[in-house]
Amino acid sequence: MSATTIGYQTAQYFTVGAMAAVVFDYCLTIPQEVQLIWGRKWDVIRVSFTLTRYATLMGTAMTTYAAVTDRSNYRSCATFNAVSYSLHLISIIAAEGLLIFRTYAFWSQSKKLLVFLLIFAGFSIAGAVGVSEVVSILRLINSPGYDPTGCVFGSGRRSAIQYSFLILYELVLMILTIYKRLNFYKGIRSRLVSTLYRDGMIYMTCITMVSFANIIIALVVPGTYTNILDAPQLVIHGVLASRILFNLRQSRESDSIIIDRIFPLADTRRSPGSRSVVFVNINSRTVEG
Repeated sequence: MSATTIGYQTAQYFTVGAMAAVVFDYCLTIPQEVQLIWGRKWDVIRVSFTLTRYATLMGTAMTTYAAVTDRSNYRSCATFNAVSYSLHLISIIAAEGLLIFRTYAFWSQSKKLLVFLLIFAGFSIAGAVGVSEVVSILRLINSPGYDPTGCVFGSGRRSAIQYSFLILYELVLMILTIYKRLNFYKGIRSRLVSTLYRDGMIYMTCITMVSFANIIIALVVPGTYTNILDAPQLVIHGVLASRILFNLRQSRESDSIIIDRIFPLADTRRSPGSRSVVFVNINSRTVEG
């Protein structure tokens, strides 16, 4: 068996495994989706969640199809690749959108911060897509086995540019989260605060590590391996972003905290039979109840 064949097969195994993982996670969490998401109004949070959830499923399915199907006789796969790429992009942007609103909530709904994050997100998306497209047009970093039809399963070395912008964005969000935790919520003991901080840090750490691994793979290993973590990264985005929202909305039911003004993502409302109402005093940075 040649090294090229081994590379393609390895990428196929990882892709099929990612597909199995996202389907398994969907089956596990569909009851939470029905309980916590369905029946609520269609606001920005629900739209972002829906795009993240289902664009991840469709994007991973298309990547899996490309991995396991012999497309060597196809004249061009440009349309298929464009749709698959769009689904990947929509899923990741929507997942990052949920993370933006989580950070916005963690920063007590600071409008200045929200504007900054949205502008920075626009810059990162434009940079990731624009620079990689320019590089592709100029053929600056294409691998030796460059395929003009787009039917060979592989992402090319330009993907390293996109992952670099993603890492930059995640690091900024991570720094903002750590800073706020240490300087504002240090004395607050709340399940909601802990959930916001813990889930956000887990998400950003995982995405940063996988993105860094993708950069190494894109730049160092042979071209046949470049798609080895493409589908897994998409699945990690979708699964973790969805679970952040699930955990956040579940935490308010067990914590009995009403802090709509600070944590709108939790959709905190007093549940029937609840006797404990706790408010957060922003000025004194303490929890009162």
